[in-house]
Amino acid sequence: MNKIRIVAAYLFCPLSIIYTLVVTIRNKAFDYGVLRSCGHNIPTIGVGNLSAGGTGKTPHVEYLARFLQNENCGRLTLLSRGYRRKTKGFILASPLSKVEEIGDEPYQMYCKLQDVNVAVCEDRNIGVKLIENYCPDTNIILLDDVYQHRYIKSDVMVLLTDYNMPFYRDRVIPFGNLREPRKGYKRADVIVVSKCPVNMSEHSRNEIVAKIKPLCNQKVYFSYLEYGMPLSFDQKNTINLDAVGDVLVVAGIAKPMPLVNKVKETSKAYLCQFADHHHFSKADMELIRKRFLAINSDSKIILTTEKDYVRLKSSAYRDVILDLPIYYIPIEVKFHQSAYPNFDTQILTLLRRCNK
Repeated sequence: MNKIRIVAAYLFCPLSIIYTLVVTIRNKAFDYGVLRSCGHNIPTIGVGNLSAGGTGKTPHVEYLARFLQNENCGRLTLLSRGYRRKTKGFILASPLSKVEEIGDEPYQMYCKLQDVNVAVCEDRNIGVKLIENYCPDTNIILLDDVYQHRYIKSDVMVLLTDYNMPFYRDRVIPFGNLREPRKGYKRADVIVVSKCPVNMSEHSRNEIVAKIKPLCNQKVYFSYLEYGMPLSFDQKNTINLDAVGDVLVVAGIAKPMPLVNKVKETSKAYLCQFADHHHFSKADMELIRKRFLAINSDSKIILTTEKDYVRLKSSAYRDVILDLPIYYIPIEVKFHQSAYPNFDTQILTLLRRCNK
C-alpha cells in the first residue's frame, strides 16, 4: 500500500504543482486589480470554504438566514450556483420549481425558509443584478459557496473549515481536498470551524486558533451540528433512534461519517453511499431496497439526510422504496461560546460597516 501511495504521489505531483500555480496566479491577479471583483448596492454575505465541500455550508446558510430574519434585518434573498442542476442561467425559485431545475441545496432551503427568496445563477454578479430587478425589496443577499468566485465582492465573507480536517492540515487537490492554497484563509472576515464535538474544551479551541493564526481583523468561531428527531418521508411521524436496532444510512453527501457515527451511538449502522449531490436512478432505488431487505432485523429503518431526502422525494422512481420505513434527520447549527462578541453580534457589526 505504501508503494502505491509513493507512486501515486510522483504521478500526481506535476498536476498538483500546475494546479497550485494557476490558482495562485489567479488570486494574485485579483489581489493586484488585474482581475476585478465587483461590489453591489445591496449588502452581501458570502459563505464558502477552501476545501471541495463537506464543511456544512447549507446548515450555516440556513442559520444565517433565520438569525437575520429574527433580527428584523429586512427581506433576504439567497443566491446559489445550484450545483448539479440540469438547467442554466438565472432562476428564481417558485412553488413550481423542482430539484432538477435549481439544485438540491437551494430547493431544500426554499422549502424550509419562509419569506426568503431563493435564486440560482452560475454568474453571481449577473444573479445579483437580476435579483435587484426581480426582488427589489431585497435588503441582504446571502451568497452560497462563493469563496473562490472572486468576480463578486462579498461585504462579509464567512469561511468554513471542518474540525475533522481543518485547512491547515489539508493539501491542495489532488493530494488533498483544498481548492486553493491554505493562505487563502486571509480573505475571510470570519472563520468558523464546523462539525466540532458538542463537548469541546476551551483549551482545544485555543489550540486550533493558534494553528489557524487568524489576522488581527479576523474572529474564529466553533460550531457543531445538533440532530433533530428523524421525520418520516411524509413528514407526519417521528421516531427515536434509541428504539431502532438497525439503520441503513443512505447518503449522497460529501462526508457521511458524522451521521453514521451519530447512528452508531444507539444502533447498528449500515452505509449505502452515493456521490455528493447524486441524482437517484431506478437502479439506485432498487439497490437501496435490496440492501435494506438484506438486513436481518425486526427493528430496522432507512435513514437519510435532508439533502438526500429532497432528491429521493423528487425522483421519478421513489415508488420503489416508498413502502419501506424511510426517515430523514434534520440538523441545526449551534455555536460554542466565544472569548469575544459571539458570531451573531460579529455578523451584525460587519454588516453595519457596509455603509450601504
